Amino acid sequence: MIKRRLSELDPIDSFNGGGRRLSLQVGLGTICFVAAVLTRAFIDMFATGAGPFSLIFPAIMIATLYGRWQAGMVTFALAFLHAWYVVLPYAFSFTFENPNDQARTIVNGSVALIILFFAEVFRSAVRRMTKERDRELAVQQSLMKELEHRTKNNFAMVSSLLSMQQRRSASDEVKQALMSAASRVQSFAAIHETIYAAETYSADIFLPHYLAPLIRQLESGLFENGRVTVELQCDPTHVARERALAFGLIINELVTNAAKHAFPEGRKGKITVTYREPSDAPWSLSVIDDGCGIGNAPAPNETAVGSGLGKILMSSFATTAGGVVQTEDRPVGTSVTLTEIKT
Repeated sequence: MIKRRLSELDPIDSFNGGGRRLSLQVGLGTICFVAAVLTRAFIDMFATGAGPFSLIFPAIMIATLYGRWQAGMVTFALAFLHAWYVVLPYAFSFTFENPNDQARTIVNGSVALIILFFAEVFRSAVRRMTKERDRELAVQQSLMKELEHRTKNNFAMVSSLLSMQQRRSASDEVKQALMSAASRVQSFAAIHETIYAAETYSADIFLPHYLAPLIRQLESGLFENGRVTVELQCDPTHVARERALAFGLIINELVTNAAKHAFPEGRKGKITVTYREPSDAPWSLSVIDDGCGIGNAPAPNETAVGSGLGKILMSSFATTAGGVVQTEDRPVGTSVTLTEIKT
């Protein structure tokens, strides 16, 4: 992350005016020169006059990468003249003590200019690729938002059509089937909204934030006048998207089935949805109601996980989540628990 930020840092971009940009570039070039001089002074404490031009090269490269070629030229001019006038003998003179130093100075100056040139080429290429990547990301984000919006509308349309057909149907069996289908669509819609509501995509979902709105939808859609409350108890944990989706659909099936069979004739009660993920044990998802129980249900052939399509779906969702379903007919109500299968 730090390397990426350093490679994309371009302080000159934040200044629009040409004069302000040039002032910043001169300042940055001067700072790099001063840093090279201070480093030179520190080295001279141990090795006087060693490599008089060696520190010019990294200073020019840094100035060019972050201040463009103008800052690099400032650093080059100041550092090169300083090394020639102060460091090379004779000190504080442009006269060379050793005649060979003149050729060496020209070679070092040429090398410094070559480094400046290629540093500017590299900087320009990196900035160009960064801007192109940012443009592509902006386009992708725009397309994803449009897709999210359309998908959300499609979910809402399908759910509304199912609900409308449910109200028009005269058959109680058809109404129950349409209600189950609408609840399944709402479950898909809830996880879709949770995944794409964040600015950044994540492979994991914070489970309480996903299950809470789903529970509210089920409670308001399945039970009139709040005669049955649905309570959520969930550990603050992140789970994979696929498992979160399976959890949502399992809860939808179990709560819907409880609404159909556990609370007949306007019976009041409570459904508790619990998810626990201890560090030293398998995770478990349970749905417990205090209804009439399996044996006393209006349709005794129905199990807590349903029959027919519902039972098939539950088995499929449990496999996707990586768990096994266990049903318990309690003295009061029914408990269904999905427990992780350790591999």
